[in-house]
Amino acid sequence: MDLTEQSDRMQQHYNLRHDPFGPLVDALVFSGAGGRYDVAETVRHLLSYSPQEILLYGASGSGKRTLAQNVLRKLDDDWRVAWVDGIDTETVHALVKEIIGQLGLGLRGDQDPEALLPQIAQQASARAQSDEMFVIVVQFADHLSAEVTQALLELRDLCADSEFRIRQLWLAESLTSFPDGVNEDDFYIYELAPLDDDDAAQYLKDRLVAAGGVDTFPFTNKDVARLNQMSAGLPAALNDIARDFLIGTTFKASEKKRSFPITHIIAGVAALCLVVIAVLYNASISGLDAESEQVELADQGEVVGLSTIEEKLANAVANVESKQSPTEAEPADQMQEDDAQSTVAEDSGTVAPSVSVPEVSAATDSVAATNNASEAQAEVSQRLVDVATDSEYTLQLIGVRNAEQLNTIKEGLANSERYDIVATRYKGEPWYILIHGRYPSTTAAKADIATLPEPFRSSQPWARSFRSIRADLL
Repeated sequence: MDLTEQSDRMQQHYNLRHDPFGPLVDALVFSGAGGRYDVAETVRHLLSYSPQEILLYGASGSGKRTLAQNVLRKLDDDWRVAWVDGIDTETVHALVKEIIGQLGLGLRGDQDPEALLPQIAQQASARAQSDEMFVIVVQFADHLSAEVTQALLELRDLCADSEFRIRQLWLAESLTSFPDGVNEDDFYIYELAPLDDDDAAQYLKDRLVAAGGVDTFPFTNKDVARLNQMSAGLPAALNDIARDFLIGTTFKASEKKRSFPITHIIAGVAALCLVVIAVLYNASISGLDAESEQVELADQGEVVGLSTIEEKLANAVANVESKQSPTEAEPADQMQEDDAQSTVAEDSGTVAPSVSVPEVSAATDSVAATNNASEAQAEVSQRLVDVATDSEYTLQLIGVRNAEQLNTIKEGLANSERYDIVATRYKGEPWYILIHGRYPSTTAAKADIATLPEPFRSSQPWARSFRSIRADLL
């Protein structure tokens, strides 16, 4: 039996529509176990607004590519994406051809790569000002050659305005493979940690739900801990091990139903004993002296005795087989009943999972938060957003969903008049940001970071133009 048949039997046994650990479910679901939803949202936000590039690193099979694909699905339709393989891309010329071809920049790739890099940056910057954004996803970034790595960094610096540059998302297995290290001023670095036991349980539940097993979870806490230990907390390895576990439990359950009846074993042993006794009888009488009358009488007695034994054994076999008939009837009836129940279950269809209705209190809290956000927005717009010009910059310190949190933070700050709260829009919902100061350029804004109090000084604030903030105002 090949793996496909085993997988089909497993799906039928657990009433699943798909293989929970196959490629189809990979495309259907993105598990947020281990905080990966938050990581994906952070990366999406950084790609849109941060002057830094992003470097995600983790062991092979930790889900870096899956997370990157989820981030790209969250981006708007006007984003163009180029995938670069750090193993296959060995020269700058190959890198330039991949970027031009996948981003559709309309340049000829047969020119000198050193001359093409400024043209790529200029073309991307011009089109980015028309709301067409670009991002390069570099897989196996720790396998890039030194010259290709330098070309990517140079491409980042060639754009005069970082807001209209080509964004870069690097995926790597470790930081130690970069010979010159990674500049933390240019890159936001995040490690995808292995899943713990609770995260592994949530990951398995998400996969089973996507496969159609809404109420199916055949793993105990002990099973989850053992599987997660064997997979070292890596989702890719956990997929293979969990599939083997489900196939194994399916085999045990199905073979137990098909096991050989004990009554057949008893009848077979009895018949074997009868044959052995008959053989021994024939061997014993062949060596007796036929001329001795006493021996003949003894032989006749043995024959009578053996005939009696054969008759008793035959009766025992008949009794055992007569008891076997009703015993075998019960599994047959039970199997018919199970088949009938399975038919009814299949005719009834798949029951849709229940949808919980949000409570009224949640709606009330949302309305209150919106009202507070409107007040905060009106206050900020009177101070900075209305006064500052589009060419001026400010420092964005933090962004949250609840404006009350920012009001509390602002009240506790010295020189609070230099801090303001702006109500913006993110994914159709309010997003409140705390900003600081007005600056003529990004250089002046970054120079003022050292004067900020903790924790803002060490959290790498973003220098944003007032034009970009006004574009997101509620």
